[in-house]
Amino acid sequence: MSKPFLVDGKIVTIIDTPGFDDTRRGDAEVLSSIAAYLSKFYEQDIKLTGVIYLYRITDVRMVGTAQRTFRVFRKLCGESTFGHVLIVTNMWEKERLEIGEARERELSAKYFKPALDGGARMIRHDGTRESALNILRRLLDNNTTSLSIQREIVDEHKQLVHTAAGEELTSALREQAQGYDDELRGLLQEELEQKREELTRIKRDVECMTERFVSEKTRLETSIADMEAANRQHVGRLQDMQNLVSQALLQLMKSQNEAARPKEVEERQARILAEERLANVLASAKHREELQVVQSEMNKRLYALQDEIFKIKLGGKADERRQADPEATETHTSRQAKDRETDQKEKEGTKDEERIARLVYFVNLIVGFVITKWTKGPTSPTVPKAC
Repeated sequence: MSKPFLVDGKIVTIIDTPGFDDTRRGDAEVLSSIAAYLSKFYEQDIKLTGVIYLYRITDVRMVGTAQRTFRVFRKLCGESTFGHVLIVTNMWEKERLEIGEARERELSAKYFKPALDGGARMIRHDGTRESALNILRRLLDNNTTSLSIQREIVDEHKQLVHTAAGEELTSALREQAQGYDDELRGLLQEELEQKREELTRIKRDVECMTERFVSEKTRLETSIADMEAANRQHVGRLQDMQNLVSQALLQLMKSQNEAARPKEVEERQARILAEERLANVLASAKHREELQVVQSEMNKRLYALQDEIFKIKLGGKADERRQADPEATETHTSRQAKDRETDQKEKEGTKDEERIARLVYFVNLIVGFVITKWTKGPTSPTVPKAC
């Protein structure tokens, strides 16, 4: 309840009651609080000049809760007090004018029509102080009155549940409960139907899955059989290819062996030739040494022969001198004869020396030719110098 204030020289007190759409308290609790407050005022002989019912024009439609609340409000006031009732629509500043006016027409023609027909008035509040004061001025000239619920509780001593408002609220709550039950049953039925449909769908899906499984299993078995057959064919082809490769390898190895044989023969012949050449070289060297030994021996003998000839010549000259000494007293004719004899002997000795020298030369020539022929190379024989 507000503090008293003056409007056009009259004292005004406003009682703000809780609404039935309170989210913290139920409708029965709200009605009990309003009834107790109004009954206390009525017992103190404080009467009302008017009642204001506020409704938001921004509400798109009047839902079931709002309709039930207005019906309880009507029973709370009573038809005899509708002339003291103002139905005020607010929040016009939050809605477009044409939309608000259309909703206002709908409300006056349908939902608020019983109260308006009983003398209630419908007015707009634009949110300003002047608009609020104008609304209060419409109630200042009214006579005081009492509400139906005040008379029922105080004068008739009725329990709240048996008052018109209480019965309306009980009926509304019963209808609401019935509606909830119907809605719940509908939801349950709908849910049950959904469950049945879901079970049917699941069963159908299971059957389809079974059919697909059988079909897929058959397809897979066929595919596996085909793959196994293809695999066997592939393995057979691989084995054939392996056999061909083995044969090719054998043929290649055979060809390589056949190709390697001439090479081995050539290498063996080359080794034999090299060994023969080495043997020839060694034999030639040995023969060369032997021939050199023979040549050296022959040279020694030739030198010895030359020495013997030289000694013989020296001996002949000595004998001639020894023979010449005893005959120094011989005659000139005898000396000449002896000189001629001596000259003849020297000539013969000279011829013998020439024959020996030619013999030595031919011997050396023959030895050199033999050595050259044997060693296949030039050999310069050593010719002893004649003394």
